[in-house]
Amino acid sequence: MLVLFARDRASGENAETAKESNARFNNTTNIKIESISEVDSLLASNDVRLENQRVDDDEDDIQVVSPTPEQNSSAKKCKTKKRKLVDEVEQEVEPQHQPEPETFETKIMNAVSDVANAMREGNKIFERTYHHELTGDEIYHELQPMGLEAHEIPGALMYLARNQADARTLFTCPMNIRKDILKTMMGAGK
Repeated sequence: MLVLFARDRASGENAETAKESNARFNNTTNIKIESISEVDSLLASNDVRLENQRVDDDEDDIQVVSPTPEQNSSAKKCKTKKRKLVDEVEQEVEPQHQPEPETFETKIMNAVSDVANAMREGNKIFERTYHHELTGDEIYHELQPMGLEAHEIPGALMYLARNQADARTLFTCPMNIRKDILKTMMGAGK
């Protein structure tokens, strides 16, 4: 129906079917087009229109159709009307991408991917909820660069192993103030 009545929907004037336009094209002289810019200029002036037709071997073929002289004069008069109509039709007809049918392997891979994503999200939530328990070795490696004396390290290690919250606080502070904070923590704990 769009092909029949796109030009003038009320009366159907100046509308022709694809069969009629092909017959007219075969009867008229051939249009010689040398470059793409010539095709663009013909399309912009509505002197021709492109039609997509099926060929027997299922390949798409684009046909250039030239309107008859009497249609050409009326086409120029309705130029703005046609552009508005074409814009409206393009807005109404959005290409709908239909997904390809999923194979069994694709479905399984998607399901495994979904499970893996759910596990990652669960791990993130778990890490936020439950704090990492620092081991003695981790605490010792953090205490070494602080510049503590050899006899102070065992006491600091024992204190921080018992008070994990204080250890996390201490090890997130800047390195230059860690020693003072540790001494303050251990002095307040006694």
